[in-house]
Amino acid sequence: MTTNFGKKPYLRWVITVGLIFHLLAVIVPPLAFQTRGPLGSSPSVEALITPVRDYSQFLYLDRGYAFFAPDPGPSHLIQAAISDDVGNMTERMIPSLDDQWPRLLYHRHFMLSEFLHEIYEPPGPPPELARIDPIAAHRWEQGRARYEFVRQSIVDHLAHENPGNRVVIRRLEHVLPGFIEMANNPIELDDPRLYRVLRDQSLIPGDVTESAATLPEAIPAPRHTEPDNSNQADQNIEADQSSQAETQPGDPVQ
Repeated sequence: MTTNFGKKPYLRWVITVGLIFHLLAVIVPPLAFQTRGPLGSSPSVEALITPVRDYSQFLYLDRGYAFFAPDPGPSHLIQAAISDDVGNMTERMIPSLDDQWPRLLYHRHFMLSEFLHEIYEPPGPPPELARIDPIAAHRWEQGRARYEFVRQSIVDHLAHENPGNRVVIRRLEHVLPGFIEMANNPIELDDPRLYRVLRDQSLIPGDVTESAATLPEAIPAPRHTEPDNSNQADQNIEADQSSQAETQPGDPVQ
C-alpha cells in the first residue's frame, strides 16, 4: 500500500524540516539563557537561535527554564511593615501562601517580587562615571528611576489596602542550602539563616545619601532573618536607616 508520503517525497522533507525547526525553537532559547554570561550570549548558540528567534517569540517558547531546574538558585521576596498611629506593626511577606491563594495568584506575586529584584539599580551614579561615560551614567539614572517608580507603586498599593497606616518595604533574598551543606547540617528551607536582607545603599563606601536613608526598605532587620553584619560600616548604615524608619520590632514572621 502506497501512502501519500511515498508519492510525494517532498512533502515528507517539508514536514521533517518543519519538525526540526520547531524542535530547535523549543531547545535553543533555554540553552541561550543558560549560556549567557557577563560578556553576552555565546556566539555559537546565538548563531543557532537567530533563525528561530521570531518564531519562538511568536509562540512564547523563548523562556529560560532555570527556575524549574534542579538548582534554581535563590528566590527574592518583599517584606512589608504596616504600622498604625500608635506604633503597632504588622509584617507581610510577598509572596505568601497565607495571603495569596489560589496558586496562580501566589505565582503572580512571586513574579512581582522577582521583577522588583531584577530591575534593581543602586543609588548613583558616582560623579566620576558622569564625567567618564555620560551615556552609562544616564542609563544608570534611568534604571534607578524605573526601580523607584515600581517600588513606590507597590508601597502605594499596600497603603491603599491599609488606609491610615504607614507602609515600608524592603527586599529579601531566600537562598537554598548547597548539597554539601545540607548533607553535613540538614536545616529547614525556611530557616532564618537562609534569608538575607538586600539593602538599598550606594556603592560608594561611606556614602549614605538622603534618598538611601529614606527608602521604603529602611526598616528594622527582618524578624524572620538574620541581618548581614559583614562589617561595621554596614552596621552603622543599618542603624541610620532604622532610625529614619521609626518602626519597632515584634514577633517573628511566619
